[in-house]
Amino acid sequence: MTVTSFERHAVQRYFENLLGCDDLAQWKSYRDNLRVLTLTPADVTALEPLLLQDALALYTQALQSFSQALTALKRKEFAWPIVKFYYAIFYAMRCELYASSVIAVKNGNIFYMANTAGGTFSSVQEKGSHQTYIKLRKNLPPSVISRDTLLDNEVENGVDVYSWMCSNRERVNYHQKHFPDPEPDAVLQKVYDNYIVTNKLSDLLNLYESNRLYCFDKDHATIAAPYHKLRICRNLLVRRAVPEPFEWVQLQEVKNSLVSAGTDVSITNNLVF
Repeated sequence: MTVTSFERHAVQRYFENLLGCDDLAQWKSYRDNLRVLTLTPADVTALEPLLLQDALALYTQALQSFSQALTALKRKEFAWPIVKFYYAIFYAMRCELYASSVIAVKNGNIFYMANTAGGTFSSVQEKGSHQTYIKLRKNLPPSVISRDTLLDNEVENGVDVYSWMCSNRERVNYHQKHFPDPEPDAVLQKVYDNYIVTNKLSDLLNLYESNRLYCFDKDHATIAAPYHKLRICRNLLVRRAVPEPFEWVQLQEVKNSLVSAGTDVSITNNLVF
């Protein structure tokens, strides 16, 4: 059997190399080294382009997930779009961290800090890496990163947007005996009936553009929340020196998927560089 090689995030590799770990099977033994590591000015300079590189890669993954989910809805697929919409917001949330110069390194726990000289790692752990990243975003203080407007409210009592979407992803992925297809899942029913069937997807996304409160509405949050997060990430990244050309093939495919899903040019330009 052939094992396909994969490329990990540049920031992760930087710290593996910095600590001298050349065997990933031994990475856990370097956990204490991470806890006492202090960033030097040279580290800060070296890490800044790597943070941008990882942010852009995650942004592309978020866009791909979002556009593929919209296209699948047109084909009357409903389970996998819920999973894809969740991954869109998960990748975008991580993109926002890197684009804001927040370092996040995985070694059992998530180790994190701002990319500043003299910085040291704090760590966060929750059951599962997805829940850990959600907890990290909740815990980051305003001195490190701008407040997350998706944490201003809840979708249900006591349930934030990220946790709600993660729960729905797990529900359709693991807990249901059958996928709902070809009938819409409950969290997509109204959107599908009122906007997808009637070919008004651009109207729907323009609605989200003008009113962030849809991110906390159970009938809309599945699409509104990742759309809102993608818009935040795009605005963050356009203020950075994005290298050209960047992921041209992937981004062109995203544009094609958005058009196939029924969006107009203005929506595509809102999301894609």
